[in-house]
Amino acid sequence: MNLFKKLTIAILLLITIISCESDSNQEPYLGSYANGIFVLNEGPFNNGTGTLSYIGVSNVMTHNIYQKANGEELGNIAQSMYLHDDKAYIVINNSHKVIVANRYTMEKIAVIEGTNINNPRYFVAVGNTGYISNWGDASNATDDFIAVIDLNTNTVTSTISVGEGPEDMLVNNDTIYINLQGGYGQNNKLEVLNTDSNTVTSSLTIGDVPNSILKDSNGAIWVLCGGKPSWTGSETNGKLIKIENNAVTNTLDFGTGKHPQHLTISNNDLYYNLDGKVYKMAISINELNTDGITGFDGYYYSMKANDNFLYTTNAGDFSSEGTLKVFDLSTNTEAYSKTTGIIPGNIIFQ
Repeated sequence: MNLFKKLTIAILLLITIISCESDSNQEPYLGSYANGIFVLNEGPFNNGTGTLSYIGVSNVMTHNIYQKANGEELGNIAQSMYLHDDKAYIVINNSHKVIVANRYTMEKIAVIEGTNINNPRYFVAVGNTGYISNWGDASNATDDFIAVIDLNTNTVTSTISVGEGPEDMLVNNDTIYINLQGGYGQNNKLEVLNTDSNTVTSSLTIGDVPNSILKDSNGAIWVLCGGKPSWTGSETNGKLIKIENNAVTNTLDFGTGKHPQHLTISNNDLYYNLDGKVYKMAISINELNTDGITGFDGYYYSMKANDNFLYTTNAGDFSSEGTLKVFDLSTNTEAYSKTTGIIPGNIIFQ
């Protein structure tokens, strides 16, 4: 073999080795929706369908991604979505089902439905077990429950009775905290579910109409309660509740006629929406701030903080496209805004 051929072979071998090393350093391709932000749009209340939008590279928004992936609609109403392992669990309220899809491609895997999925609201998971809050018959205050799901088979294995109007839930180790907002009425309880025994072990009385729950970096649980609205004829004040070791340790009262919503957290600061303003409160202060953040004004339909940005949605007239507006929390300025589907609700970070 002459010298030229030897050099050629050596160069080709070197290129192959470099190419293989380069390939091994690259992350595997998971799908079109592997790194971005989902906006779940509820859709019209009594007709039509919910939709799913996605913000990816360079903040480009793509609409109707579930329909594009599957050739079918989500259904009415797209209430919430939860990501666990490689799957997305999309809760469709009025259609009484939970769609299981690949979280990176949005291709449908299964549908959880049947008599034990009735007016589902929110989903959480612990290991191979899922938990879905259900109102049951909205006119019946005593039939509300949590459906327990085997995530290997996507089937309901049991149900757990809870008080009226279970909504969002917070997983904390072997415990799930369940906000009892009250369905079409008003409730004031936080129920504590043990996931080892799948039983409700205690019930805490908090403020009226709890609407959001989270855990801070110190392990404290915070629940924002909107209070009973004036149209009930028995209006109550909104409250911010702090819970430590399954006991209420602090209650902050917003005052007469104040009904806060959308509690979220970023860098040990709590944020919430009240009377068209966004307020900030350090978790170490335990005192409500009386001044809203300048430039963040808006009556938001949902609000979620992530990676030092605040994501807010506005449903507009509730029958046409809504808006997502994003604020930079490091500069307190608007970063960008996007047009969404009808009634943009749940914001989910991939």
